[in-house]
Amino acid sequence: MYNLYFQVQQFSMTGRLDKLEKACASADTAACRELSDLKKDETGFQKDYKSSLEKSFTLGLDLQGGMFATLEVGVDDIIRQLAPNSKSDSTFNKALRNASLRKQTEQKSYVDLFLEEIKKINPAVNLGAVFANQERSISVSSPAADVEKMLREESVSAIDRTFNIVRTRIDQFGVVSPNLQLQASTGRIIVELPGVKEPERVRKLLRSTAKLEFWETYTIQEAFPVVSKINDVVKGIEGLDTTKKEVAKTDSVKTAKGDSNAVAAKKDTNKKDIAANDTNADADTTGLSQDEKADKFRKENPFFAKLLPPDFNKIQANSPIVGYSMPEDTAKVNSYLRNEEVKAIVPDDMIFMWSLKPNMGPYHSLIAIRSENNLPVLGGDKVSSARIDANEVGQYQVDMTMTIEGAQDWANITERNTGKSVAISLDNMIYSYPVVQGRIAGGRSQITGDFTPEEAKDLSNVLKAGQLPVPARIMGEDIVGPSLGASNITSGLVSFVISILLIIIFMIFYYRKSGVMATVSLLFNLLCLIGASAAFGIVLTLPGMAGIILGVGMAVDSNVLVFERIREELALGKTQKAAIKAGFSNAFSSIMDSNITTLLTGVVLYAFGIGPIKGFAVTLIISILTSLIAALLFNRLILEYYADNNKNIDFGSERTLKMFSGIDIKFSKRKGMFYKISAVMVGISILSMITIGFKTGVDFKGGRQYVVEMGKNMSETDMNNIRAGLEKAFGGEAPVVKTLSSLSQIQITSSYKQAVPSAGQEVQDVMLKGLNESVKEIKPQILSTSDVGPTVASDIKTSAIFSVLFSVLIISLYILVRFYKWQYSVGAIASLIHDVIIVLGLFSIFSIIPMPFNVEIDQAFIAAILTLIGYSINDTVVVFDRIRENLAEHPHLDLSTTFDDAINQTLSRTLITAVSTLIAAFVMLVFGGVVIKGFVFAIFMGIIFGTYSSIFVASAVALDMFLKYEEKKRVAEAAQV
Repeated sequence: MYNLYFQVQQFSMTGRLDKLEKACASADTAACRELSDLKKDETGFQKDYKSSLEKSFTLGLDLQGGMFATLEVGVDDIIRQLAPNSKSDSTFNKALRNASLRKQTEQKSYVDLFLEEIKKINPAVNLGAVFANQERSISVSSPAADVEKMLREESVSAIDRTFNIVRTRIDQFGVVSPNLQLQASTGRIIVELPGVKEPERVRKLLRSTAKLEFWETYTIQEAFPVVSKINDVVKGIEGLDTTKKEVAKTDSVKTAKGDSNAVAAKKDTNKKDIAANDTNADADTTGLSQDEKADKFRKENPFFAKLLPPDFNKIQANSPIVGYSMPEDTAKVNSYLRNEEVKAIVPDDMIFMWSLKPNMGPYHSLIAIRSENNLPVLGGDKVSSARIDANEVGQYQVDMTMTIEGAQDWANITERNTGKSVAISLDNMIYSYPVVQGRIAGGRSQITGDFTPEEAKDLSNVLKAGQLPVPARIMGEDIVGPSLGASNITSGLVSFVISILLIIIFMIFYYRKSGVMATVSLLFNLLCLIGASAAFGIVLTLPGMAGIILGVGMAVDSNVLVFERIREELALGKTQKAAIKAGFSNAFSSIMDSNITTLLTGVVLYAFGIGPIKGFAVTLIISILTSLIAALLFNRLILEYYADNNKNIDFGSERTLKMFSGIDIKFSKRKGMFYKISAVMVGISILSMITIGFKTGVDFKGGRQYVVEMGKNMSETDMNNIRAGLEKAFGGEAPVVKTLSSLSQIQITSSYKQAVPSAGQEVQDVMLKGLNESVKEIKPQILSTSDVGPTVASDIKTSAIFSVLFSVLIISLYILVRFYKWQYSVGAIASLIHDVIIVLGLFSIFSIIPMPFNVEIDQAFIAAILTLIGYSINDTVVVFDRIRENLAEHPHLDLSTTFDDAINQTLSRTLITAVSTLIAAFVMLVFGGVVIKGFVFAIFMGIIFGTYSSIFVASAVALDMFLKYEEKKRVAEAAQV
């Protein structure tokens, strides 16, 4: 940019700027676009400023639309490449099939599954013989361990290379803040691309192996006699050859490898032969119309019916095109060319490839390629760089620069093919076949092919990024339209603003002047949170916004802990300054313990989550860290400033100060009653889970899910018609159809053709057709799609289970280490299991009740479960911390009394924190987007039952464990006496 800038200045001073502008008038190169930008803003300040604003905060795909895809590296293809001579080995192929089936439900690596299967089929298999390769130091006598090590290393290397290549391609694609994650154990790559509006272009970019190859070609005069013979053979195959003549390999057709002299000898007679054939055909069609003649020709020539011969009066003699086909006919032509009788008459050095794009109306060209052993004359590995450019007439092309070795080979190839075409293929499709005008030295050349700017850019990107070891398969994807993203932004901002306002009002009402200070602290916390997110380039998603709101609600907890402690110190008669100092000191351990346990759940979410769930985890983690800074540092500075300047600070009104004073509830005496209440709730939940079960989301069972805007509110009659129409359209398979919070939007979930990953567009077309036929006068618009294969669904389900179990385990271990007593861990585990079972039971019961939001068990629900685990343990830890403190101060006091006192002393903090967090969750439940309402509902119910369990379950269980331990201890001591 800056070099061009100074160049423009120089041209201006010499009066040659007009020449540069004229050169750019007929081209749209990168340099000319930069010139245009400079002309609009010579200083570049405005552009740089705008760029900084755009990069300051990046929206996720659910807020601006985009694409989320799960790629799988084909390790089975890698294994096939490593054993090229085993294609007909039944044991080898059966082991691959069995491993692929097991991979759908098991978490083991594909290589391990394959090795288990091949040994199961043939325990005496010689792996060295199967994978013998001198380059990899594997021979027939190699031990099995060496072969297994080689397979694992090669698969890991291929997965890593694929990830790096995909990442490079995405970076060059121009997506702002893409998110890529490598799951090395499964060989999967998670790709999140906010703002992408061309999913099919992305799919092509991700799947393409980028196998660039250069081929010599036959001319039409050399190749068409073979094509004519193929037509004759196909006549016999289709039973149309009445003469039953045997087609033999004649010297005039069959050539030695690399030798086309015999074919070339036919050059002068080709056109005469073809003309004679045409004359004979006309003689047989006297009196027929042109349409009747064409129909008769197609019936008598089945191959030429699908492959239209070129017009020899118009096509150049050196053209490699031997025919044209409609896109839907290319598969039939390919099937003819694969026929063994047809292959028998095709020269060994002749193969056929299709042009990538139509070049005669809608027709694709079939190109005759000259090849020895099916190998190109030059491979893509000889290309060192590629870039998009425009030629003198404004057409886009890709300029290539070759390596030193490649440049020499390219010079030799172009020299011997002067006057002929050299075909350039990518992934076995011909991109272009330019005629060589002469020897090309220096290794620089162009790929042309009537490209759009996007096609040329994508081609240069894949060439620069390199060739994938094997094609990457798209196992699942989510696509969010920009309109749904805009709706999510609106609902997210509304819920965000209302939540903050209500929390501020509540804090000021309850704590008065100190509540105002808490509000300033909360706003500071919010500023730090948003600033940190922007600074670290964190992509803001809708669950991420929920994490911010929830984080603010939970940040109130630290302020409440401090304020309640200060209240207690003031009640003891301490001065304001001493009370503030003691309040922060006494609250410190509770604040740290409660936040660390919640932080641990955030870490688990980040480790096991993908996509938006990981975004939620990141914002939750950051919000915990910023809330600690705001409460322990910023808030303390404000309070101590007022205290040092002898300014009075009130910590509540007369009414709120007395609200929890003098409470003396004997919780220990009522624990039996609460055990019964909890047992009933847990029992009902388990019964519901066993009898009713769950409604699982697409990401847990696999399938496709669509959110569709219908253009008008759907009545019950409309919904019934849609269900019936889609069931018919999906071949009798009934989809799940329901309206969302906006009655004009419906959600459609179906497993129709779930096992066919490439059928996504077909299913979408069938669905839209069914909708149009079911309800009249609608214009259905797909707002988002979700496509998850069964293998990915199985992995997500397994990781979800492990994440919950691991979260409970790590928190229990932390409590054990922090409190030095196993009784606390037992109480915490009992409380967490209690909360999780009840929330699961609620979702089971609500699965048969029509709800205005999603009550499916999916990744978002698991994130909610982990969040409620963190919240519940947060409450529990505060109570346990006070119990531990009381035990240290009054070691000889009755245990039941100590526990009761601790619960009573922390009751105000527990309920105030619950209310503030419930406010945030309730607002998100009412005003939040459809995408997160089920997620928020789980959190809302989790807060209620988490608060209940921290008061009535965790402490009660811990108390019983302490009492039983003390009883055993007394019995043991009595026995010794």
